[in-house]
Amino acid sequence: MRKIIVDTNVFLRFLLEDIPSQKKEAEKLFRKAQKGSIEIIVPQIIIFEIEFISRKYYRFSVAEISSKIKSLLNAEYFQISERLLFLKSLEIYQSKNISFVDSFLVSFAELEGFELFSFDKKLLKT
Repeated sequence: MRKIIVDTNVFLRFLLEDIPSQKKEAEKLFRKAQKGSIEIIVPQIIIFEIEFISRKYYRFSVAEISSKIKSLLNAEYFQISERLLFLKSLEIYQSKNISFVDSFLVSFAELEGFELFSFDKKLLKT
């Protein structure tokens, strides 16, 4: 089976629906994954980049960003490493006033039973 890594811009076109022709191409590719004819691999960096671009460039709210990322994480046909960690990170991201990266660190520490060491006092309070 073909394994494909999909770039962030493909996910953004699909989620934002701002370039209809590219959204259609993305949907076509994703349908192949749904049918099991290809495997779409989503490295962690893609999720982080979606959050960053959505926040910095498009100025989406935390709720909007979380909703978009959750829709990808809930799509079983995407092979996303650390899917559960990202879902937990989104919960913290929405409920605390910390960055997505910090939410990921807090979630990782919690899920693994690790202590978190930081000079960021706000982060340590979460």
